[in-house]
Amino acid sequence: MVKRILSGIVGIIFIVSVMILSGNIPVIIDVFIAAVCAIAVGEFVNAIRALKHWQISYPSMAFAVLYPMLMNYGAVLIIGYVYTAIMLSMMIFCHKKISFREFACVYSMTIIITVSLSTVIQMKNIDIAHPAFYFVLTLALPWLADAGAYFVGVFLGKHKLCPEISPKKTIEGAVGGTIVCVLATCGLGWLFADVIYKNVQMNYINLAVISLAGSLLSILGDLSFSVIKRTFEIKDYGNLIPGHGGVLDRFDSVIFVSPFLYIMIGYLPLMGV
Repeated sequence: MVKRILSGIVGIIFIVSVMILSGNIPVIIDVFIAAVCAIAVGEFVNAIRALKHWQISYPSMAFAVLYPMLMNYGAVLIIGYVYTAIMLSMMIFCHKKISFREFACVYSMTIIITVSLSTVIQMKNIDIAHPAFYFVLTLALPWLADAGAYFVGVFLGKHKLCPEISPKKTIEGAVGGTIVCVLATCGLGWLFADVIYKNVQMNYINLAVISLAGSLLSILGDLSFSVIKRTFEIKDYGNLIPGHGGVLDRFDSVIFVSPFLYIMIGYLPLMGV
């Protein structure tokens, strides 16, 4: 638990640093997400023991970097097409060395991870006057739900949520994590609206509804990637973050929540002058 808490503190400091620097260097968020995508894809490819197949692992990690970095320049269709063409070509030329199962897993998960996480960048472009809020919200919402579920589950958890997939998750933890997420997210909204930005109206009802649904989706994301880990018989995707595992272990719920937020904020706006 100590490692988990210390890693969380370091992570918060790092995210806050990115947020502050993004005020003068907006592209730093794009660079951050590109790095996360590349590492996450690399961890997944390694987890399914396909990293040795450079013919598909290298193009996948390259796509994971280029897609978020160039998405604001209208190049995503070209990047996606080139990546798909390369992968299909490798499927033909390397069919004796690399199975179709490996091709399918690497290609599909690279697309899911990269495109989903890249909505974090699109999120900050929704409101160019308050990009930091959407960047932090996208990461904080699923992490708050996860942290709340972990601590509530440790102290109060009795009934298993999905023991065959994730033995440590409990119903009490899921409920507690959802409550913590909604309250903490509303507190985060107040911090940005009244303290950081000042004189900005925050729609707390919309924020509470979005955070409630988002916290439940974060559980779905976590469990989905747990199924993958059990399928390939691994405990974590990596060990880059002590107490948490790899980058993909930390961002699995963000992969589900970020696209949801991007869609919902179009219908339930959060901030106004």
